Amino acid sequence: MVMKASSFSENRSFGCLERERARGRSGCPSASLDSSHDSLRGLPSSGHPTLMVALLLLLLLLLLLLPPPVQPQLEDACKWGVVLNKYSTLGEGREKFFSKEPIYAVNEFFHKLEDSPVDPKELYPGFPYFLKINLTCPIPNSAAFVRSSHFKGLVPIVLVTFYSLVNFRNWRAERLQIELKGAPFQTRKICRDEDVCIPSWYAPMPMKNGSIMMEVEISSNNQGEIIRNSRYMINMNGYLKEEKDTLIFTLGSVVRAMTHRDFINAPSRPMWATVNHAPVLILGGIPEEKMILISDSSFIDFSLVELNIDSCWLGSLQCPQDKFTASIFDTISTESILFIRQNQLVYYFTGNYSHVSQKAVGNWVQVLKKLCIKRLCPVEIPSNGSEYVLAVAGGKEEGFFHLGTITDGTVIFRQLPVSSSICESLRDPKCRLHWVVYQIEKENFLLLVESYKDRQQTFNVVQYTLVPKDYPEDSVHLIYKIPRFIPKRVSASFVMLLGMEEYTDYPLVPRGLFYNPFSHLLFIWGNAILQSFDNKNYIYLSGFPKESSIKYMASSYKSQVVCVTENEEIWILFEGSFNVYRLYPSDGWNIVFSFAQMQSSNLFSTNETSVSLFYDNIGLQQLIYLINKKGKGRLVKRRVPVNKILVYEMLTHTSYDIRKEGTVHTLSYNNLCPFEKLKMTQLPNPQKYTRVERYRAMPPLVSSNFGFHSKISLAIYQGLVYHLLWLHAKYDKPYADPVHDPTWRWWKDKKHNKDFYFYKASNFHTTYGVHIDMKDYEKLYDLKANDRLPEVIYLDKGTIYTFSVYIVSRETSSKYTFLSKNRHLRLSQILADPMCVSGRVKEHALVSRNAMLFEVSIQDKRQCFNQSISGHNLKKSAFTLKVIGSAGKCFIRTRYGFRMQAHTMIPLLIGCPPGKRLAFDITLTLQHNKKINKRYFDCVYPDPEMPCFLFSDPFSPFFLVQDMVTGESGSFNGSYVLKVIGGGTSLENIVDYSEADIFRYNSPKDNTTSLIWIVRENWTDSQSFSILNRNSSAIEWLCLRNSPCYDIIPQSFFSPEFFFKIMVTNRGVDTSTYCDYQLIFILHIHGLPLSNHRARFFLRVTLYACFGSVFLFLLSSFLWPHLKNCWMQIKMKFTDLITTESFYTYTTSASSVPSMISSRLSTADRISIQRTRTKKIT
Repeated sequence: MVMKASSFSENRSFGCLERERARGRSGCPSASLDSSHDSLRGLPSSGHPTLMVALLLLLLLLLLLLPPPVQPQLEDACKWGVVLNKYSTLGEGREKFFSKEPIYAVNEFFHKLEDSPVDPKELYPGFPYFLKINLTCPIPNSAAFVRSSHFKGLVPIVLVTFYSLVNFRNWRAERLQIELKGAPFQTRKICRDEDVCIPSWYAPMPMKNGSIMMEVEISSNNQGEIIRNSRYMINMNGYLKEEKDTLIFTLGSVVRAMTHRDFINAPSRPMWATVNHAPVLILGGIPEEKMILISDSSFIDFSLVELNIDSCWLGSLQCPQDKFTASIFDTISTESILFIRQNQLVYYFTGNYSHVSQKAVGNWVQVLKKLCIKRLCPVEIPSNGSEYVLAVAGGKEEGFFHLGTITDGTVIFRQLPVSSSICESLRDPKCRLHWVVYQIEKENFLLLVESYKDRQQTFNVVQYTLVPKDYPEDSVHLIYKIPRFIPKRVSASFVMLLGMEEYTDYPLVPRGLFYNPFSHLLFIWGNAILQSFDNKNYIYLSGFPKESSIKYMASSYKSQVVCVTENEEIWILFEGSFNVYRLYPSDGWNIVFSFAQMQSSNLFSTNETSVSLFYDNIGLQQLIYLINKKGKGRLVKRRVPVNKILVYEMLTHTSYDIRKEGTVHTLSYNNLCPFEKLKMTQLPNPQKYTRVERYRAMPPLVSSNFGFHSKISLAIYQGLVYHLLWLHAKYDKPYADPVHDPTWRWWKDKKHNKDFYFYKASNFHTTYGVHIDMKDYEKLYDLKANDRLPEVIYLDKGTIYTFSVYIVSRETSSKYTFLSKNRHLRLSQILADPMCVSGRVKEHALVSRNAMLFEVSIQDKRQCFNQSISGHNLKKSAFTLKVIGSAGKCFIRTRYGFRMQAHTMIPLLIGCPPGKRLAFDITLTLQHNKKINKRYFDCVYPDPEMPCFLFSDPFSPFFLVQDMVTGESGSFNGSYVLKVIGGGTSLENIVDYSEADIFRYNSPKDNTTSLIWIVRENWTDSQSFSILNRNSSAIEWLCLRNSPCYDIIPQSFFSPEFFFKIMVTNRGVDTSTYCDYQLIFILHIHGLPLSNHRARFFLRVTLYACFGSVFLFLLSSFLWPHLKNCWMQIKMKFTDLITTESFYTYTTSASSVPSMISSRLSTADRISIQRTRTKKIT
């Protein structure tokens, strides 16, 4: 038995033909192992086998198709685990993701790095947390296994995905990933120094501006042991605060541990949250307690918290209540706010998150006071940068509902309808409103209304449309009247409700609505399931039993929808098909449960209670309360193996045929899957369509004996990853770099020294024993598809996505073939918006291979979107690709379990995809201006980051469209409008102009002599502004009399200069793209002319100065000899006076005085004095 089970573990193609296995067909991997099926002992030579033999053969098939053996391979049992550590307590305990301040102590190590490519003058802070990655194996000597795995080269590869924020107005819309590698590190506190400790691997826990949700996927590097991938959510918990070095909750307190009465006999309840945007999940429903379960890790760990809210409430005639209870009924988690409903009271709590401007108040806020709220309805998909919550009123407010809008942490509720209730609009005072869904793009609300007209209970779908405030009446329309009874089931799995079908006498009681904004599919659920693509025409899914009643739905928004009934049954359906499958209870579930018991799994128990069922980024999850044999209970999360259950369920209903070929009877089992093999081929590189930017950062190389890192090398790794993401964040410069890559400036001056750095490291002469390899820190642009369709596709204007599907047929009989085509193999596309997206499937029959090749294409039709900023207000759509008759029937066995094939729904986002921007191509602009002007004069003091342009030279700007995801950078060839929106004589005093000033300074139609610039030729008019393009003539600078750049006073000897703040936009003038590009940059112009008046003034001043200088020169030339003689005369008289007084006063030293005085006189003075004395003597 074990041999048979292991043979199936190697079979990657489910359901090969038994006859082909017997022949050893290459298409069946297990053909050689199953060759003995040609003749089995116990089968008679003629006639049909007995029932016992048939059952034995069916059991043999089940054994062949078992999951992995009871004792799985070692690497399958091992798994990666991850916790957070701080640098100060590396390797000890686990931390909550609470702090977000960078650690600047890391920078000290970079200052001491010598002979390395990093610049020690730059700042290299670090993140507050590390990822500690452990390898856990459920075996006795797991420590030796982990050590041997390390020495075999096993290293975890960490892929961190940053989830974008809802409010794209304040934060850049982008999809970002970074790939890291775990660095092995030993914690010496837990082992002796002479031993090799059990290694753990560490990687920085990166953050980016505003990031509060990160997905961490850990995989092996395919060396040593092969460990299956693990995925975790690391989310920022904004509902904690630090008090006395301990983290406590701000919304309540943990008062006690969980007990049996908190979950046993309590019904399961939905877990509502904004999909992929709620960092903290909450769940109520604790009987008679105002407590909730709260988790920031998608319920891998959680806490039971008692809320600090007032529970004072009494029922009244205006708001009747069956009974008072302290339980929290409805809970909804959004990006930064939590909503709860207790009885008829609604509260919300704002988390302490830095990305929202609304700061947390620290307590629960009651909204919709004095109103009777009977239900909260979620809006799980955000739109337009906001999140939404719906509150359904009851009592005296019956027929009204309230729309809550959450934007940037601010909550605003609005009562709808505005003028009168739904009941008044339908003229039914006894109506009741049960459920509301919000179609955001259409601004419609679909309401499930119970009516009592003509003494008959009926249910209707009513549409309410938001109307302007000045509209006199509300827009309320009855769009569908739900049948009163369950339709009769026919042979098919669905019934089209056209009004001509037959009905049973069993009442149809709907309880709620569900709407998928991607596929535009609407479900009415209760004791029946109705679905519609247009909200008006419905299909009844007859596979769901009318005796059961659904109490809530959960969706993956990728074709899977799960229904939970009142008696805790679990049903699943796939959008685009009409079959409904029961997961629990079912034979498939029993087989999964039996195998789990045989493997002693701690996730299954004979005594368990379902708490909630929900989808996360991994798949369908179930929160259950388990009680072991000792009576101890615990709350765990386990993944519901949907595909495995469906496979086992299908096997239990497998039929067989006995075919006679000559004298030999062959037993074969029918496979419900219409094909044998399916493969996606010719898939384009995914990044262009998924818009995911990915960086790669490996740890620095260390020169330790066993390859272990030190705390210093880990700190350096932190700083390098931080700096890499900092470069990504700041790479939004208006001036395009010569190389379109954020990391180019980091290493551009050090790459020529890389061989020297490697030489130093190879000789162990590096600081701290660390070597930084520059190629390990880069941006990746060439990710491959790996034969898998992307999770989401972004479509710009006219974008086309093409691929091929290769399908090998299972049947070779001529009855399935017509004109060399397999008629039973039909590939179909279902488009949610056929007016916006076109689909094409072209088939090719490969007769020699018994296969079909389908070429599939999806293309935007250029007509369903205007323009928007990159990543903003994208239109939601979807396409479903399926092989007819394959939903829930075709699976492929992989290492990580079964995967369903041939039924896939891919969300489409139409509009300007994230990651595109417009940049000023300064390199081409300089080259072109030099060419057309035959010269180029830069500023007196050149700035390489902002070159100057001469005022008198025509200016021809060029722009680039840069794709931050794929690395492509091409010239912008569309039309655009250029405006000067600000300016100043220096960068410090640039001022923004008003709208009126912008018109005067830029419009060719201005008549106030205020124009700054003009284009003489090749321009068109748009709203009084010039429309330019790549082929437009050059810009001529004018700076007329009333413009701000007119008559600039020079600040130095050089000519005046001016800094223009320029905005370039293609909004409303470019039809080549959905992107609303908007570029604002500073342009430095020098050599501005002076005004005529000031020029004449400066000319006069200059002339006066020149003439004055000449006059003074001539005057000095003529008068200088006379002035010099006059001066000499004065000096001589002064000397004579001193000499005479000295002669009469000091007779004894008469001869010495002249000598002393004469020693201080020049030769000319001495001669002059001697001549004077001679004259006196004579």
